[in-house]
Amino acid sequence: MFTATFTFAAGVFDAEFQAMDQAIAEVARATPGYLGEESWENPANGLVATVY
Repeated sequence: MFTATFTFAAGVFDAEFQAMDQAIAEVARATPGYLGEESWENPANGLVATVY
């Protein structure tokens, strides 16, 4: 089993960030055996993590 984690600081995101986020999600979802994704946010430090 493989996982990929995308971690970033919460905030307002520009077009470049949105494109990168979309590309990561598309590659993950196209991977054979893809099971899903979950996201968490840590309010103490403002970090968000999405695990595919």
